[in-house]
Amino acid sequence: MTITWMQAALIALAAYLAMSVWPVGVGFFTLYRPLIGGTVVGLILGDVRQGMVFGAALNAVHLGFISTGGTLPSDLVTAGYIGTALALASDLDVDAALAAFGVPLGVLGGVLWYVRMTAGSIVVHWADVRADRGDAGGVAAINLWAGQGLLFLLYALPTFVLTYFGQRGIDLVLAAVPERLLEALAVVGEMLPAVGIGLLLRSMGKLRLAPYFVVGFVLSSYLGLPIQVVALLGTAAAWLAVGGFQGDGVAAQPAAGAGSERRRALQVPRRVLWGAWWRWLFFLHASYNYERLQGLGFAHAMKPAIEYLYTTIADRAAALRRHLVFFNSEPQFGALVPGAVIALEEERASGADLSDETINGVKSGLMGPLAGVGDSLIQGLITPLLLSLGIGLARQGSLAGPALYVVLISPIIVGSSYAFWRLGYRWGRAAVSRVLASGWVQALTEGATVVGMTVLGALTAIVVRLSLPVTISVGQATVSLQTDVLDAILLN
Repeated sequence: MTITWMQAALIALAAYLAMSVWPVGVGFFTLYRPLIGGTVVGLILGDVRQGMVFGAALNAVHLGFISTGGTLPSDLVTAGYIGTALALASDLDVDAALAAFGVPLGVLGGVLWYVRMTAGSIVVHWADVRADRGDAGGVAAINLWAGQGLLFLLYALPTFVLTYFGQRGIDLVLAAVPERLLEALAVVGEMLPAVGIGLLLRSMGKLRLAPYFVVGFVLSSYLGLPIQVVALLGTAAAWLAVGGFQGDGVAAQPAAGAGSERRRALQVPRRVLWGAWWRWLFFLHASYNYERLQGLGFAHAMKPAIEYLYTTIADRAAALRRHLVFFNSEPQFGALVPGAVIALEEERASGADLSDETINGVKSGLMGPLAGVGDSLIQGLITPLLLSLGIGLARQGSLAGPALYVVLISPIIVGSSYAFWRLGYRWGRAAVSRVLASGWVQALTEGATVVGMTVLGALTAIVVRLSLPVTISVGQATVSLQTDVLDAILLN
């Protein structure tokens, strides 16, 4: 396969979009993931099925992927987009291409991430100058355009160069590589999905739920049930396991010690709250950086509320400086924090004695617990669960895999973000205690783990292949460990 300059340019644009803030706030969970990235590259290059299969195999390796606190274990954009393009151009089989391109490019792409995070620390000081002038629009513009310009330079340009010119070197390299080395790469590629599944199982850390993994494996391997059917059965098992997901919502019972906190009346106009929330959803990571992580994105999200509540330049400047400090939390559960902060800013603008230290104390006190719960539930359970479902279907050649994953994950991300934002504004500082005391987070976590274990068992039967070409001679008889033993146990 030959990649034209136009195809390389489209792949480069897609890689930038996967890292950018534009895809409706769900890019990190959709375009960023190799399952989707591989499908997009395959569509551009005219072999959508092979691109999807490669992306699914690569994503299986990274099922345990969690990015927290500015760390990045592997860059899934360079792996998914450049890796898929080079894999299709090389005509290697999926397993060999996985070891040759997918995993190494993910490690190499980590360098781009560290450059982005370091350079972003310069951008935030440009925003400080605008904040001192009370220019909320200037702060927002720097967060958006400076951050996105940096991303374009770091991702679109290298992707174009490596995709378009890299294919020319592939044929020369492959011609010089011994055939046995290519066979070895294929063997390594076959092992990698097992490593990814193993890491995810380890991160779940609930050995008592391991029988659900076995059930999922048996249902897929021995009974031949499609992975989506296994997922439905796992959901039913989860419902029974946690007693029907006990808990009637965060507002059902007041948390201990929160009885004095009354539900807030909506005083800030809905258009202001809506504008602040969608800025949070889209632009929180627009200028993510090592110095303040989400701090600049937080100030950007607060722009509509600051402009509505404060009319003087001095008051706006003080508010912008308050929210340009260090902040980092899980974006969906963490949306509760800016919602609560808008409520505090509303009280301060109305004359309440709330100091900068009090408001920032609430921010720093809430961001840690919400990050822990949110990352564990969203990145550690729900995302890999839905990815497992999509990967299983994609490895079987069905485009329903990536499509179903996008359709399922997108409303979860957008809906949970908005729900926690509104909850934070309505209940203020009492919101976190009400969420944690309600019990639904624990029930949802337990249920998601049950479903995840069941689906992972089915996925293991689909993507993991164990090859052991060893024979044992006993007298006149010869026993092959692969055909006579393993193939009888692992039917697929």
